[in-house]
Amino acid sequence: MNLDKLFNPRAVAVVGASDDKTKIGHTLMYNLLRGKKRKVYPINPAFKKVEHILCYPSVKNITSEIDLAVIAVKPEIVPAVLKDCGEKKIPFVIIITAGFKEVGAEGKKLEEEIKTIAAKYKISLVGPNCLGVMGVQSDLNATFAGDLPIKGKTAFISQSGAVGTAMLDWAKKEKIGFSKFVSIGNEAGLTENDFLKYFTDDSSVAAILMYLEGISDGQKFVKLAKKITAKKPLVILKAGKSARGSAAVASHTGSLAPSEKIFQSACRQAGAVYVESLEDMFNLAKMFEAGLLKPMTNLAILTNGGGPSVVMSDLIEASEHLSLAEISEPVKNQLRKVLPPTAAVGNPVDIIGDALSDRYEAALKILTEEKSINGIIVILTPQKMTDVKETAEVLVKYKNKKPIVPVFLGGEAIIPAEEVFKKNRMAYFHDLRPAQKALDALAVGVKKASADAPAKTKKDETVSVRQLDFEESNKLLYSVGLKTVGVFAKQKTDLKKALVGMKYPLAMKVVSEQVIHKSDAGGVQIQLADFAAVEKAWDVIVKNIKIKVPKAKIDGMVIQPMVSGKEVIIGMKRDASFGPVVLFGLGGIFTEVLKDASMRVLSVAEKEAMEMIDELKGSAILAGSRGEKSVDRKALVKIILAIAKLAENHPEIREIDLNPVMATSTGATLVDVRILT
Repeated sequence: MNLDKLFNPRAVAVVGASDDKTKIGHTLMYNLLRGKKRKVYPINPAFKKVEHILCYPSVKNITSEIDLAVIAVKPEIVPAVLKDCGEKKIPFVIIITAGFKEVGAEGKKLEEEIKTIAAKYKISLVGPNCLGVMGVQSDLNATFAGDLPIKGKTAFISQSGAVGTAMLDWAKKEKIGFSKFVSIGNEAGLTENDFLKYFTDDSSVAAILMYLEGISDGQKFVKLAKKITAKKPLVILKAGKSARGSAAVASHTGSLAPSEKIFQSACRQAGAVYVESLEDMFNLAKMFEAGLLKPMTNLAILTNGGGPSVVMSDLIEASEHLSLAEISEPVKNQLRKVLPPTAAVGNPVDIIGDALSDRYEAALKILTEEKSINGIIVILTPQKMTDVKETAEVLVKYKNKKPIVPVFLGGEAIIPAEEVFKKNRMAYFHDLRPAQKALDALAVGVKKASADAPAKTKKDETVSVRQLDFEESNKLLYSVGLKTVGVFAKQKTDLKKALVGMKYPLAMKVVSEQVIHKSDAGGVQIQLADFAAVEKAWDVIVKNIKIKVPKAKIDGMVIQPMVSGKEVIIGMKRDASFGPVVLFGLGGIFTEVLKDASMRVLSVAEKEAMEMIDELKGSAILAGSRGEKSVDRKALVKIILAIAKLAENHPEIREIDLNPVMATSTGATLVDVRILT
């Protein structure tokens, strides 16, 4: 559908125009007349003139063509006015008036009537219950909001007029531009999907923001969003997540809010950016205004403050899509030549607290040429000598060489920099977290690069870590009343003797210090029905380990009865600051996948151990569902407390990993153990 005449009409009629400055009809006239020279016709039988312009009793009294009518009259009058518009063959109508399906049954009936009229006369209808439409490029303000924002390349679709006015006013203050704005209201005619389709190929729109409370057609939305995100960013904030929020949506626009989880999944499927606050949405609008439309995932941090750069590094490493770029040695050497000896030239690049604008420039000149970096976060904390404005001007100078995101921390001292950034359309931030969130959202759909293992420090190189063998581990467990199930065989020839008295079927697991994830390495064989199957399993495991972990030394195998139950992990890690910390979580292969665990610093009482079980997101799995019995929580608590005691008694133990522990309604069985000293 071509909506050109909606956003750039040659002639507009305002039905309900008024000279009363307190009326919406007056604001509509005022806003339309402030735009470019287009014909604006006031319509109101109560006035002869409005804003010194001849006023007509009906649109049908106007002899020339009208592209757009804006209606702001009582709801019960709207159907008659809309019929007049249809008979006048006006192609586009905006109904500002509220009082339709959002107010209940009578309003819904009235809305159905105007839908029927619009369909009969082929009127493309916006609203009712809306703020109106802005075509910033065409100088059209057909709303009762304030002034037009500055011209930009971002379109904004809002189901709430109030959210729209807030965003537009915010944009004016921060000098953020928009190309088009539409308040869709109750969507009795044109829906969010119609505007999405139009904006897809609109060359004046480089990015789209949406505030939604409901979706008119979910499947159509996903298809359109996929097409859009292949060309330009689509950012969505949806309200009505909670039961009360959904009820508020129904009373606001009469919409039905879709399930939150389903909506988020649909956004992910379509490649749209889902945000949780107006602030997040606006921060992305700032990025788009600065021309930052593409993902920046390999980042460098340039800073004059160590603390903020550490916080930003943590935020980036914890993010879904962002990574710190590896700065090459030649580039580090270049930085060393222009920076003080005390500066850090890794990533972050810390040019220390007394840095002036010339030092920032010296570093940027080098970093903007580094190919491994596709974005630079520049952090500034104002010291007494910091030339804040001059530093901002340096960033403006280099912004076209490499995307730069300034994060200037402070209050009054950084105001001069803000003015520089606004004037030059640079996205800037006052805090670290909003900047990271905006960058992370911009990179939706980009898989985070796998982090390399952290480099060893000198301290690490002097520490010797040893994994205890099966017998040593069980001896320690026995000291606190625990033991793993099964027997240990050092050689294949030991199997016959080791299996005396054991009942089939059995399971076999490799014992090797170098094989941590046994399943991944092919070090586990299950459902072994007889002795021949056990012997064959030994050979299979040895062969798998030689392929998957060729340097591994196999100490032997553990042979166990097949144990069923819910898999959990119970463990301990000795932290450098807090000492022994016990852990409880869902276990087996789900430990790494789900990462659902709770922790406690020693000492741990029975009540705290029970709380650890309840804290899991997957605690319902252990509690029993669909007729299943709950696991024996007391048995799990006993193991947690025993591991805590073992950690207290043996300060040489660095880590304990009981994974899995098989929990049933009648107890818990330790299947595997790994202890590091």
